[in-house]
Amino acid sequence: MAFDYKTPGVYVEEISKFPPSIAAVETAIPAFIGYTEKAQKVSPGDRLNKPTKIGSIAEYAEIFGGGAKPTVGNVTLDDFNNFKSATLANQFYLYDSLRLFYANGGGDCYIVSVATYDIAAFTASEFTDPGKGIMALETVDEPTILVCPDNSLLTTGNHFYDVYQEALKQCGNLMDRVGLFDVKENDALGADFRSGIGINNLRYGSVYSPWLVVNMPKNIRYRDFRTVIFRETVATTLASLTTDAAIQAQIASFEQVITDGDLITAATTLLKGGSPSFRQHFDALDTAYKAAKTTSNAQNLVNYLFDFARQLEILIGEAGGFLTNAGFKADMIALVTSTWKGIYNTLISHDKEMATKIGSYSARFSLLPVPSNPAWGGIFSGSAPADSSVITLPNTDPIAARLDQIMPSIRTIFESINATWLGSVAGAISKLENDKHNGLLQSSSIYKTIITGIQNTNTSMPPSGAVAGIYAFVDRTRGVWKAPANVSLSNVIGPKDTFTSSQLDALNVDVNAGKSVNAIRSFTGKGTLIFGARTLAGNDNEWRYISVRRFFNMVEESTKKATEQFVFEPNDANTWIKVQAMIENFLNSLWRVGALQGAKPEHAYYVAVGLGKTMTPLDILEGRMIIEIGMAAVRPAEFIILRFSHKMAES
Repeated sequence: MAFDYKTPGVYVEEISKFPPSIAAVETAIPAFIGYTEKAQKVSPGDRLNKPTKIGSIAEYAEIFGGGAKPTVGNVTLDDFNNFKSATLANQFYLYDSLRLFYANGGGDCYIVSVATYDIAAFTASEFTDPGKGIMALETVDEPTILVCPDNSLLTTGNHFYDVYQEALKQCGNLMDRVGLFDVKENDALGADFRSGIGINNLRYGSVYSPWLVVNMPKNIRYRDFRTVIFRETVATTLASLTTDAAIQAQIASFEQVITDGDLITAATTLLKGGSPSFRQHFDALDTAYKAAKTTSNAQNLVNYLFDFARQLEILIGEAGGFLTNAGFKADMIALVTSTWKGIYNTLISHDKEMATKIGSYSARFSLLPVPSNPAWGGIFSGSAPADSSVITLPNTDPIAARLDQIMPSIRTIFESINATWLGSVAGAISKLENDKHNGLLQSSSIYKTIITGIQNTNTSMPPSGAVAGIYAFVDRTRGVWKAPANVSLSNVIGPKDTFTSSQLDALNVDVNAGKSVNAIRSFTGKGTLIFGARTLAGNDNEWRYISVRRFFNMVEESTKKATEQFVFEPNDANTWIKVQAMIENFLNSLWRVGALQGAKPEHAYYVAVGLGKTMTPLDILEGRMIIEIGMAAVRPAEFIILRFSHKMAES
C-alpha cells in the first residue's frame, strides 16, 4: 500500500512476506449419543439433546450421572451355598462405552443425552428427530466421530438401522465426521447389518464385530436379585439359606426397606406426572399460569402442592400408613412435625385467602380424605390457619394482579417441598437401603458370596466405545493417517465370538455389496486386537480404508477453516499465490511426517489455482476462486505376502 507522506520524518512500514499457515483440526473427538441417568447442569433436563463437551468420566458423572444397573436374570448356588453363576444383561450401554473409551486412550468427547433412563422410549425418533440426538450435532463443528452404543437397545422394526442411516447422511452432508457402528449382538457375521444399512454414504461409516466380553464394576444390591435366587435348579430365598436368627431378622428388615422404597418410588412417579422431575411438572403448570393468569391455572399450581401432602399422608397416616419399617415411618412422621406442618400452614393460609378475596377460586385446604395423622396438628380441618393477608389489592382490581401478589410465595413453597421430598423422603430411603446392604455384607457370608459372584460375572457390550478410544490413541501417538488396527484393546476380556478363516474372509471382503465388517480378534500372547481398518465401502479403491477417509476429512476441514480468511479478498494472482503457498506448506509438513507417500514432494501432492488452470474468466466474474488439491495418501499394508522358494546349492 502506498502511503501519502506529507510531513518530513522517518516512517516504518511492515511488509508481510510469509504466507498464513494451516493448523490441523482435531481428528478424534467422538460424540456419544444415547441414554443417561440424568441430564442436568443447572436444572433437571437442561442438557437433554444439548451436545455437551467433557474431558473425563468425573465430568460426565457430574452432569449425566452414572451407569444403569444390569438386569440380573438368575443367581445359582450349589448345595453348599457356594456361588455358581449369574446371568446379567445390560439395560444401557453409553456409560460403560465411555469407560472403555477412556480406558483405551480417549480424551475430549461430546455427550448427547436423548433421554434419561426413566423416560427412555427406545425409538429411532429419540435419535433422529429434528433437534434431537444426531440432529442436535448438525450445528456443532468439533465432533469427528458419531458413536451410538445405545442404538443396540432399539429392537422395533428397522429403528436400529434408521439411526445409523441418519448418522451416515449427516456425515455425508457435513464431510467432517464419520460414523462408528456396531453390529447387533446376535449378528456377529454382519449378514443382517449388510442388508439393513442400505448403500448411501458408505464411505463415511465403519462397523466392528463382534461384541466384547467385559467385566465392569456393578452397583448391585439385594433388591436386584432377591426374587431370582436358585439352589441348583430350585428357587429359594436369601433368608432360607441361613439358620442364624439375627441374619434372618436383618434380611426381614431389608425386605421392609425395599418395600418402602418401592412405595416412595411409586409416589414420586405419580407426583412427577410424566415429567422428568417435580420441577419440570411444576414449571409446566407455572408456564400455563403465566400465559393465562386465571384462577383455574392458579388452582392447578396450588392443587399440585397439596398432592405432596396427600401422598405423604398415604405413606404414614391413612389406615395406619403403608410404610412397613417402623424406624423409617417414625422419621417421616417427625419430618411432618418439624418441617412439613410449617410449610403447609403457609400454603393453607394462602389457599384460604385466595378463596376469600378471589371469588372464582375454590379453597383446596380441606383435602378429601383429610390428612389426619396427629403430626399434622389438624391444620387441614378444624385447626386450619387463618388467611395470610398477602393480597393487599382491593377486590375491584383485576384477578391477575391479585394472583400475582401471592404467586411468589407459592413458588417459594414449592422449592421447600421439592427439596424436602428429594432429600428427606427419597434420599432417606435410599440411604437406609444402602446401610442395610453394608450391614448384611458384614454379617452374612452367603450374601457377600452372592454379591462378589455377581460382581465377577462378565457381561457383553458393543465395541464402538473401545474402538473410538483406539482412534484417539492412534491419532495422538501416530497420526490420523495410521490405520487404527493391529492395536490391542484394554479393559476387555475378549471378543464374544470367534471366527473361522472363511468367515474372516467374508467379513473383510463382501462380494455382493462391498460392505466390509472389521473383525476384532483374540491372539495368543497378544490379547484382543482390532484387525480391520475398512470403511463400509470396502470395495471402493478411493475410500476403502477408514484412515484414508479420516485423513482427507482432516485436511479438508483444516484447509477450509484456513482459507476462510480469503473470502472477499481480491480474486487475483497475489491472492492465489498466498493460498497456494499456504496449502503447499501444510501438505509438505504432512509429507515429512509420513502422511503422504512419494520420494519427493511433487510425488506426494500438488496444489493448483489460477486462471487457465482451475478457473475460467467466467469463474472470476462470478466470484469463484477454485483450488484443486491432490494427495497421495498412505494406505495400510493390509496384506503382507512373504514369498519363499527353494534355492539350489551353489557351493
